[in-house]
Amino acid sequence: MTGNKAYLSKIETIRGDYVTFGGGQKGKIVGKGSLKVEGFPELEEVLLVEGLTTNIISISQLCDNRMKVSFSKEACYVSNSSDQLIMQGNRSSDNFYRSTPQKALHSRTHNDAQLWDKNLGHSNFRNIQQLIAKEAVRGLPHLVVKETSCRECQVGKQTKVSDPLLQYVVTTRVLELLHMDLMGPIQVESIGGNKYVYVCVDDFSRYTWVEFIREKLDTFDVFKQLALQVEREKGVNIISIRSDHRKEFENSRFHEFCTEKGIKHENPAPIIPH
Repeated sequence: MTGNKAYLSKIETIRGDYVTFGGGQKGKIVGKGSLKVEGFPELEEVLLVEGLTTNIISISQLCDNRMKVSFSKEACYVSNSSDQLIMQGNRSSDNFYRSTPQKALHSRTHNDAQLWDKNLGHSNFRNIQQLIAKEAVRGLPHLVVKETSCRECQVGKQTKVSDPLLQYVVTTRVLELLHMDLMGPIQVESIGGNKYVYVCVDDFSRYTWVEFIREKLDTFDVFKQLALQVEREKGVNIISIRSDHRKEFENSRFHEFCTEKGIKHENPAPIIPH
């Protein structure tokens, strides 16, 4: 019996019949047909069971079709009347004998250039062609290699373009360059319910301002208030600020304020996963 309709030909519809498995579960029989698939013995009246994910072959049915079945400790062998091996099943830990169609095994083992590329440690297909021509590897078939590279090779051998260097600026006065960052959320809130810490450092004097804020959305308001305050106190304008690419610093409100005040907003190289 099988649940794969593609395996069967000359299918006859069956209604109202069920098959009972060892655990008491039932499977609905929806038809029966002839099995003629390479790698399987030819069988008639094979049941098509709805939802069945494993093909099940009856030993008695094989014998009724004049086939020979023999068992060893490791495997089960099915031969035709001419003693030609047509199917083999290997014994599993649950004492079932499981068989993979020889056609599938053949295509995976002998006709898959991609698989051989992986087996040879992604040597590349040109080297595989040379090995085939020289017959340098035992068991390596005469593959028709059409590929030039596999996806894993392309990803593994690609190189990353270097990030543009950020020009080092030597500041000569206060407020010429301010470095900003936002930390949080902090697991333990402050007494006032704040979860984030806004830090601003003057590059020239290394003077640091620290503000505790409740939400990330408050970052711009804190910066704007600080900027207006320090410009008023120092009597000079902020020339540039530097922050990472967090959306708390890269948004329309920051952009509009910096444009209005003539402040240059710099960013370090973006974070790129390696």
